[in-house]
Amino acid sequence: MKTLQTLLFVTYFCLIMIILGGTIFAVMVEYPNWFASVPSSLEATRSFYKVLHPGYFFQIFGPLSLVAGIAFAVAGWRLNGARNLVLISILIFVAIELLTFLYIYPRLGIMFGPEAASQATDSLQRAAAEFTAADRIRTALTFVAGAFSIAALFRFFRYQYSNEFRRRTDTEARLS
Repeated sequence: MKTLQTLLFVTYFCLIMIILGGTIFAVMVEYPNWFASVPSSLEATRSFYKVLHPGYFFQIFGPLSLVAGIAFAVAGWRLNGARNLVLISILIFVAIELLTFLYIYPRLGIMFGPEAASQATDSLQRAAAEFTAADRIRTALTFVAGAFSIAALFRFFRYQYSNEFRRRTDTEARLS
């Protein structure tokens, strides 16, 4: 069970850090190019993303991280400290997903959907500004979830190593 807990926790933690890295990349590299000169920058972005777009990355890793986190919470139920921190980060990621689906995706639809080329410049600029504001909230929440994940990492391995140390000490005491 300990190996399963470790595998699930490390998988969860790595996925969260991958999402955090993807978020940082998108905010620092992609979005400034998207909104450099609306509407021409949006047209360039639409032309560039013909096969895949950044959403595919997050649509894969987001659900995987939630599944790994829930699986760890179940397998590591007795590890209260780490489990609770993981559950908090999962709740934050659920909030991120709700914000994305309910608020951000409609703005992306305005900017990049099939009707985007016929949208008025004011409408595109408003959608870009609303996307940017919501994405700042989403990015901050991602950092907070990452911080809870890092705290869970310390709690998880402190628990694992302190128990290992106790077992070794007890075994050595019995052998003496």
